[in-house]
Amino acid sequence: MKHCRLMCIVSLILCLGQARAQNFGDDVQYISGNEYAVTLQATGVDAKKKEAEAMAIKSAFNALMHTGVDGLKGGQPILSEKKADYDYRFFSDERYVNYIVGQPKTLETKKIGSKQRATVVVSINLRGFRAELQRNKQVISPSWADAKQTEATSALNPTIVVVPYTDSNDGYSFEAMRRRVEAHPSERYAVERVAETFQNHGFKTRDFVRMLMNDKTGDLLRSGTQTDDATLVVQQLPGDIVVTVGISAQRNGNTTRISLEAKAVERQTAGRLATKTFASGYYHTTDTTMLVREAVKQIESGFFKQLQASFEQMINKGREVQLTFSLSETVTDWDFDQDSPETGDYFKDALDEWLRDNAFHGIYDMSQSTDKYIRASVNVPLWNAARNRSYTLSNFSSDLRKFFKKQLGENYKANVTSMGQSMSIVIE
Repeated sequence: MKHCRLMCIVSLILCLGQARAQNFGDDVQYISGNEYAVTLQATGVDAKKKEAEAMAIKSAFNALMHTGVDGLKGGQPILSEKKADYDYRFFSDERYVNYIVGQPKTLETKKIGSKQRATVVVSINLRGFRAELQRNKQVISPSWADAKQTEATSALNPTIVVVPYTDSNDGYSFEAMRRRVEAHPSERYAVERVAETFQNHGFKTRDFVRMLMNDKTGDLLRSGTQTDDATLVVQQLPGDIVVTVGISAQRNGNTTRISLEAKAVERQTAGRLATKTFASGYYHTTDTTMLVREAVKQIESGFFKQLQASFEQMINKGREVQLTFSLSETVTDWDFDQDSPETGDYFKDALDEWLRDNAFHGIYDMSQSTDKYIRASVNVPLWNAARNRSYTLSNFSSDLRKFFKKQLGENYKANVTSMGQSMSIVIE
């Protein structure tokens, strides 16, 4: 009996591993659909024809959940987190069959070596599928969440970009980062492995190393348009959170260890979210790559939870932005204590009303002002619930320019300069 029970457990573990290792196809295309149902074309590969057809259908569901489909919700997946246990149950118990509308249509099957490849068109009940995910407490991404539900913002999954650490000797430009990873293969390896670890914990990542190495972008990154200012560089990176990875070696007799320090900051404000150092342990080796691999293994799930919690706290509170408004020396015929040239509204009242309307939870302050200078602060949201998409400081800056154009017309121009959580607005 004990032997039988042991064999059952082993079989279950093997099946679990096989289910989690399914090779879902990434060729999934949007054909048509609405908020209730969607029709997709997907390709699957497996040993037999029927298994390949089933894999194609599973691939369609997997793409909806985790990778997104071009043409549907901006290519964003339904889920912002991947939970392997739920995926295993969903596919191994064939729950997905409950959300297939009509009969899937096989367009083509073709033998590829010892495998069969099938292309299938399948229609999916989106409404029921999303209800299934929500019942099982899966985290719905903001693009798919109900914009009327304020809790949708807590599901925002930030995009991570991982970069190498540079100091004043290297410089802080893109060029300095490029030189760093080219000159130190172990640091490039560390950046790649840390990015991979973020992916394994359900975060979206951007491959910054590949961007640096890409010939098409190389000229742009080396053009000198970036200043040697770490904050400015961070603000130009393609992600919500920038994780800087630095490594250092410590020797103890004939042994060596690598310490890997990871610092996470919010891209636009450079606000620190999480900092942690992970050590490989001492080994009788000088193989830096091997030691980096061991250090990466020490990264605990708590680090990622801290990062997610910090970002979600920022979502709940918004970004506090400091604003200064002043007049150029060339403006001699108008000031802030007068009516707006274009609308005739008293300018300070109009600005106060605009700040109130655009402040997150109505949090703003405009108590310091003269006829030629105004100092204000405003909390800016990270997520635009009405439009169901992210809201950046660049979006806020653009909206502010529109306000000034409406109030001042064509005879005056608002020159907005942004630096992290500060904006300087000069009327010219």
